[in-house]
Amino acid sequence: MAEAIVSIPMKLSIIIPAYNAEAYLPQCLDSILAQERQGCEVIVVDDGSTDGTAALLERYPDVKVIHQENHGMSTARNRGLDEARGEYILFVDSDDLLTDGALATLVVEFSGEDIIAFNARKLHDATGEQTYHPTIREPETTDGWSYFCHHRLEATDIHFVCIWQRAYRRRFLVDNNLRFADGLRRAEDDLFTTQAMLYAKSVKTIANCPYTYRVRQGSITRTADPSLEADSRLAHRMLEELFQPMEDIDKRAIYQVLASNYIARIAKGDTLTSDEWHRFRQECVTPRHRRLYRLAHLHPALLQLYSKLCSSLR
Repeated sequence: MAEAIVSIPMKLSIIIPAYNAEAYLPQCLDSILAQERQGCEVIVVDDGSTDGTAALLERYPDVKVIHQENHGMSTARNRGLDEARGEYILFVDSDDLLTDGALATLVVEFSGEDIIAFNARKLHDATGEQTYHPTIREPETTDGWSYFCHHRLEATDIHFVCIWQRAYRRRFLVDNNLRFADGLRRAEDDLFTTQAMLYAKSVKTIANCPYTYRVRQGSITRTADPSLEADSRLAHRMLEELFQPMEDIDKRAIYQVLASNYIARIAKGDTLTSDEWHRFRQECVTPRHRRLYRLAHLHPALLQLYSKLCSSLR
């Protein structure tokens, strides 16, 4: 009698976009493949690398590799989503690491919530030092927008919007058509995370730390590039177009984020259009932002002077 084949449910898909990542990708993959991975798949999307990334990936038969022309991280992540079959999705950057036991820690927590949020630590590439300042200390379960409004403006060691601080139920992403904005190379996490929190009916937080974020010079978040600034402004506008027509949700936290973006732009010397001034005024929901709006509207140089003064006093 033939032995029955037992099908193991696919619990987790790990999606790793990679572009010219040969220096760090082996350490990233080894941190994942060394763990118990039953019910987990690893998908690497080689986004048109011109270094040895493609050849390197041939050494990893347990990894599903997708090669595509260079379109940026957002498109690479979307391609990974198209191929993923897991109940949950975890995004990992190609220069980051998973902590020992991370997969077992995460999989046991999956119980139908739309989003599972957890802690991360920093690995400082220049020194090898690791720092850990947990943002989640007590487990809780709440809806996504309440979670966003409560935590988005907190001062934290790792930015709230970084998508690798959470695992996402794949069906939730599909049902709400939650994808990354193709071609967007900066602020794509801000846009995606905010949209995901808006639609999530349940966010479960756990106090574990399964993720290690590598801090290094030359990463795209630390690069000054006018075209990347344009991407940030596009993401900002997309959030405005989503939220400004809404009337039945608490918009104070997202408006404080958007108003702060305008203040930062003016402080750097950017010129706002008349439509942007109008949107900026709508988003000033705190007394401080209203004061800064009036100061900037009187003359942008006054806000720039104020910002320099505040910086010198820190």
